[in-house]
Amino acid sequence: MIKWLTYGLEDMSAMDLYKVAYERIETFVVAQKRIYQEIDDVDPVARHILGYQDGELVAYARVFMDGDHVTFGRVLTAPEHRGEGLGRQLMAQIEAEIKRSFPGEPISIEAQVDKQHFYEKFGYQVEGDMFLFNSTPHLQMIKAALV
Repeated sequence: MIKWLTYGLEDMSAMDLYKVAYERIETFVVAQKRIYQEIDDVDPVARHILGYQDGELVAYARVFMDGDHVTFGRVLTAPEHRGEGLGRQLMAQIEAEIKRSFPGEPISIEAQVDKQHFYEKFGYQVEGDMFLFNSTPHLQMIKAALV
C-alpha cells in the first residue's frame, strides 16, 4: 500500500528532501547520463508529491505554475518498483493536486520523447515539434484544465 504525501518544500523533513534529491539525481542525472542542475529554483515554489511504501520513497513528482499554465515534472518511480503500476497511481495523485491547488488552469508539460505514449494514456496531446531540454529530446504536451 502506497502512502501519498504532498508538501511545499518548507514542510518537507530533511529526510524527505534527502530521499527526493537522491532519487531525482539517480534517475535524471546518473541513469540518463545528463549533467545539469537537478535541484533548481522551481523546488521552493512547487508542490512535491511523494509516494512511500514501507518507509521507502517509491514515486515522486512536482507540480507548479509556469507562467499562464500549470505543469508538472521530475515524474519518477524508483527503478526497483517499475512495472508495478505506480506511474498510473502517481498520475492520479498529480491530477488530484492540480484540481486541488490549480483548478481551471490549463496544463502543459515538457515530456521526454520516450514517455509520450505514457502521457497520452492520460489525455495529453503533443503540441509542436521535438526540442532538446537538458540534452534530452522532449515534446510539449497539453491537456485541458482540470476542474
